[in-house]
Amino acid sequence: MNGSLPSRALRATVTAAVAGALVLGLAACGAPAKDGADELVYWSMWKAGEPQAKVLESVIASFTEETGVKVKVEWKGRDVAKQLAPTLNTRNVPADLVDSADRFVKSTFVATGQGLDLSKVYDLEIPGEPGKKVGDVIDAKYRAYATTGGTSWLVPYEVLAEQIWYDGNALKDVAGAPPQTWNDFVALLDKRKAARGDGPLALDADIADYSAFWTYHAILRDLGPGAFGAAATDKTGAKFDDPRFLTAVRKIEQLVKGGYFVTGYDGSKFPAIQQKWATGGADFLLLGTFAPSETKPSAKEGFEYRSFPFPKGATGQQTQEISLIGFAIPARAGHAEQAQKFIAYFMNKQRLSRIASEANNITPRADIEVPAVLADVKKTLDTAETHAALDGVKMDHADWYTKVFQPVNTELLTGKATAAEFVARLKAASVDFWKLNG
Repeated sequence: MNGSLPSRALRATVTAAVAGALVLGLAACGAPAKDGADELVYWSMWKAGEPQAKVLESVIASFTEETGVKVKVEWKGRDVAKQLAPTLNTRNVPADLVDSADRFVKSTFVATGQGLDLSKVYDLEIPGEPGKKVGDVIDAKYRAYATTGGTSWLVPYEVLAEQIWYDGNALKDVAGAPPQTWNDFVALLDKRKAARGDGPLALDADIADYSAFWTYHAILRDLGPGAFGAAATDKTGAKFDDPRFLTAVRKIEQLVKGGYFVTGYDGSKFPAIQQKWATGGADFLLLGTFAPSETKPSAKEGFEYRSFPFPKGATGQQTQEISLIGFAIPARAGHAEQAQKFIAYFMNKQRLSRIASEANNITPRADIEVPAVLADVKKTLDTAETHAALDGVKMDHADWYTKVFQPVNTELLTGKATAAEFVARLKAASVDFWKLNG
């Protein structure tokens, strides 16, 4: 499970405290270098053998051959940032380069001031592409999500987005005219439920993030980007009293009470329902762009991955949630210069394109063709307003998201709380949370 990225509000102005921390962190980048001037240590979020790891391993080999700089890579897995965090304020930071999801990099490096400002990396010329700098090839909208208060703390190489997935071969009418509005969507669900005799929506409700996708999408489509984050940080809880908030949540209650989720979703153990969907046991799955690669081993023969964005709501606006995976450098890295050179080297079109062609993911370079299975997502990214996944909450207010929102939301998605009960409980728990953590 890759997770998504989603962001939790990267465009907000950094607080004075964080800005000060960043300055201190950047000042620390002159720490003594480790032994071995021509070797850098790279901690990666991938596990050995994963598609991205295979691409990176190959590029590392060519980088060493061409530059003479050795790279010791350690495949740490998804908790890489968490493993690195306790070492960042010491004189022996064990990694010179790290890659991870944006939310982990921001919470680990930015808030503590322990991340190197990567603005210089964006100004580096890309080896093999004369006259082109890193900043020239990365779409400006993606760089904006990786910058806080003028400081660039991430260089993205992969873009994730959430959409509703289905089999285009089995549902050709959907492929020809995907639902645009909530009413369109419900009408489609009614049609498919009648044809199946069961709910057409797939969800492993034991994964709290996956349940959260449904609720926060509904809220943002009705109230607009920023509304979910604003409610989450309202210490008075007053924003939860907005009648539009309850109206949005009632859409999710409608799905639960109406039996639109496939039988067993509320007692499933991941990835049981996801696999059931891939074999044709359900029609629709709300998940990130990692859905095709994650479900392909279970997919029935001839499965054609198609997707459409979460339907428009009361605002009438089509938006698209995104999150990023990319490189960061600890402020105290002993071989920061070599790490910066590797990032620029990897961002070369020929090398980075393998993230699309071999790992089946979208890159931040507009001139790299997206995998066929993600073509629908790319169309939305090109036309819709983008905003941070989970409205920035998971990145900037992780404790509220996991301790307050997720438990109450899981009750809503599994039918243990009505929409009204959900809003009331969320408001009360949020007020209590901010009293203790404000």
